Amino acid sequence: MNRLLRRFAAVLLAGLAFASPAGATSYSVDFTDMWWNPAEDGWGLNVIQQSDTLFVTFFVYGQDGTARWYVGAALPSTPHPVPAYRFSGPLYQTTGPWFGGPFNPADVTRTQVGAVTLTFASTSTGTLDYTIAGTTVTKAITRYYFGSNSVAGTYAGGLVAIASQCASSGDNGAVDMLGTTVVTQSATQASFQVRFFTPTGSAATCTFTGPYVQSGRMAAIDSGSFSCVSGNATINTGTFSMTSIDSQLNGFHARFSGRDQFCTYSGRFGGTRDATE
Repeated sequence: MNRLLRRFAAVLLAGLAFASPAGATSYSVDFTDMWWNPAEDGWGLNVIQQSDTLFVTFFVYGQDGTARWYVGAALPSTPHPVPAYRFSGPLYQTTGPWFGGPFNPADVTRTQVGAVTLTFASTSTGTLDYTIAGTTVTKAITRYYFGSNSVAGTYAGGLVAIASQCASSGDNGAVDMLGTTVVTQSATQASFQVRFFTPTGSAATCTFTGPYVQSGRMAAIDSGSFSCVSGNATINTGTFSMTSIDSQLNGFHARFSGRDQFCTYSGRFGGTRDATE
């Protein structure tokens, strides 16, 4: 695969602007979502990420069973061993004017009542630790799923990756597979077909297919398979996974890992949506 794909289309690279469908942050996986504990339906938190900072709002309940609203207004990232990400900061309780009357900013109060830490060990799971008025809580949380984002469509893009552990050491290094990517999707499966040209000018197609699982605003494919053909010949076959599949109006992007009979690959998969769609 590496021999076929390496540096095959400098002209395409200039024209595709491959990285253009960006998420809300370039610091990490975008943790923006609604998060909850599936075993404790009824409470949760909203997480908004910009750069390396989170804004978090809680919807929980007091000892009297009535709703409580707490805010982590600016939680910066804190050092933590990779691959986990950790964000910590003060937790506030706010009061303000009645929503049905005139709004007076002077009536808004912000009182620090504790502290909060969110630690994400994966793209879709994490741990919430917080203390309010001396009460300490630790909860496992996951993204809350209530609607699937369709990734189906036609894109300019494909795969960029680093090849390693190759049977031939000369094949280790950067791999590019960029062209027209056509994605089809059902309720349980997605297929990504990348059409491109080899360095010798031959047309080739690689098809990646696997089970599509939504988790909050992100999705993932585990235990997928792929094959690449040029003319009537099969170039290579292998297995792959995609994580953090983020489908947006302008395109999609994901983390990619895979292996074929030649190498192991780690990189990114995505594209800019066709202007006609």
